[in-house]
Amino acid sequence: MVCGGRSRYNVVDLRGRVREKESCMNPVEWYYARENKQVGPVSSLELKRLATAGQLRPEDLVWREGMTEWSLASNVRGLFDGEAKPADSGLKIGEPAGAASAAAEPLAAAAPPPTAAPQAPRRHLFDALLDWLRPRLDAQRIASKAKVFRACGSYGLLAAIGLTAAFAIILVAKTGQLDHLVWGARSLVLWAVLQYVAGKSCDAIDRLGRDGGGRMASATLPDCLALTSLAAGAAALLGAVAWAIATAYYPIILFGVLTFVVLGYLAAIALNPTMLGVAVAAEVRATDEALGVLNFLARAMLRLVPVAFGAGVICGAVLLAFACGQAFSGAEGVRLAADTAEVARRCLKWFGALPLAAYLLFLLYCLLIDLCRGVLSLSGRRE
Repeated sequence: MVCGGRSRYNVVDLRGRVREKESCMNPVEWYYARENKQVGPVSSLELKRLATAGQLRPEDLVWREGMTEWSLASNVRGLFDGEAKPADSGLKIGEPAGAASAAAEPLAAAAPPPTAAPQAPRRHLFDALLDWLRPRLDAQRIASKAKVFRACGSYGLLAAIGLTAAFAIILVAKTGQLDHLVWGARSLVLWAVLQYVAGKSCDAIDRLGRDGGGRMASATLPDCLALTSLAAGAAALLGAVAWAIATAYYPIILFGVLTFVVLGYLAAIALNPTMLGVAVAAEVRATDEALGVLNFLARAMLRLVPVAFGAGVICGAVLLAFACGQAFSGAEGVRLAADTAEVARRCLKWFGALPLAAYLLFLLYCLLIDLCRGVLSLSGRRE
């Protein structure tokens, strides 16, 4: 409501009490430039939302009334480090570093942004690719895919129990050697134990993944990791297809496909560093950034574990099924089936144990990080 030319709005404090405040300020309107294109005006709240969603990057240019020239978005206090203050429509972004403050004027009298085209940094082709992928690989989709792969790993180990029993029986029938039953029995017990341990470890990993912390000065490392992962995944897929054609061993294509999926998932995680609890801030001390980078890498690998677990178990189960079919191809087929089953067994064993190993290693990492922070804190106090 309007009272004496002043706009009145309500603000809810942390205790749920509503208190009224008055403001004489008109909404601040911002313009931003990306790829040499000027966009705007947008409100402070919308500008903050764009920065949070990754649609506005620290190296993009911004301008608002009262500024004499365009400035890097990373120079705007509160835009990327979450220190924004409440204002007209929800948030007020701070003044750019070095920019003079100016009293707000009525919207009709607001000065337009500089007419000269902003000298935005040239965008690399890979930057455009990552910008196109980022909104299509949001945190919600990433989390849903992890649940699917975790379920595939759990049910894959159950399927491996049945396939191992069937394969052992086939080998006994083909060779008449009862030693294969002993191999099958040991494998059955191992798959059952790993299925239980992996499920509990994935629950613990999910709980640890909700906590986060750390800051980085830019998104350079996440973007480079995302691009490298995509390139490595594509190379693995093409290499597996070429190898399968050259050797006529077509199950190898499955390894290429699942490797591409796992590395693609890692790229999706890297494009969403906020889901790891790592923020991109304009000003970060070198020691804090070092800890933030380590934190980002460790948590990205931790988030990758359920997907790698599911992909590896799927490979092992499919190879076991393939070995069962090979065993019906004569004496040579039995020998090849035994080799394939051994590869499948190793795959199931190592990837089935991966969640527990990752959980223990991440706990050790957390202890070391806390130790480093304690040492840095003591060093800072002495200085």
